Amino acid sequence: MANQKKTGGSNKRNNEIAAVKYKKKRAGSGGRKRLTSKESNIGDGKTRLNKYLSQAGVCSRREADQLIELGSVTVNGEIIVEMGYKVSPGDVVKYEGQTLSHEKPVYILINKPKEFHAITNDPTKTKSVGTLIKNFCKQQVYPVGKMERTSTGVLLLTNDQDMILKLSHPKHDVKKIFQIELDKPFRREDFDKLTEGYRNDHGVFVKVKEIAYLGTGKNQIGVEIHSQINRITEKIFEGLGYSIKKQDRVYFAGLTKKNLSRSEFRYLTEEEIKSLKMLG
Repeated sequence: MANQKKTGGSNKRNNEIAAVKYKKKRAGSGGRKRLTSKESNIGDGKTRLNKYLSQAGVCSRREADQLIELGSVTVNGEIIVEMGYKVSPGDVVKYEGQTLSHEKPVYILINKPKEFHAITNDPTKTKSVGTLIKNFCKQQVYPVGKMERTSTGVLLLTNDQDMILKLSHPKHDVKKIFQIELDKPFRREDFDKLTEGYRNDHGVFVKVKEIAYLGTGKNQIGVEIHSQINRITEKIFEGLGYSIKKQDRVYFAGLTKKNLSRSEFRYLTEEEIKSLKMLG
């Protein structure tokens, strides 16, 4: 299933929120119904902390109680040792410094089309990657890193906040490859400048990892960049007197758009997820 392309629809086994089934309880003394802990929480949206840890895959509920008692768990930066503490929606729960989620982590790779915003949670944007996946993914996911509306290509979406922070942080040296079409042929002296590195008019040292001509017209460039600076390609080429007509990201952190046409998307494979977690 991980390799199956998606253009909409749903995937019940992995993505739809499971329906909660309630069994009828016998009335106790006085005819009153005794509520289970699950039923008593209906409406407030809260989850017991030990259950939250269990659903996040940390350990069993009994073991979770021990971790809480030891002070190993924080909620919104505060150490929680209270048994029966309930987590509210939006709370940030961490165990040993790692942010947890009781939702199953979701990783979606999309080949972003041009003129679509790389956002998922803004209902005012009628053309966004969020609108493309809304019938496919029930969880709220977010883009990893920045991507311009006019750019196309590989974009990773996930609800794994630690993954987002990791792949967006400069120290992890995430590899990105772009195919760029410029408004005019790229001069050889500028090619050498970017290969060797130079200090631009703003005093910033600029250097790319790899660069190559694509095609015979010399206005199409392939460039490998490891910088996390927003709009880095525009700053590089516009600083040399060029305008970018087209920009396609063909590689991001080991992921490519192979077998994905524009606007199509798929889940990452288990092997791809493991590789991303091993980066850095």
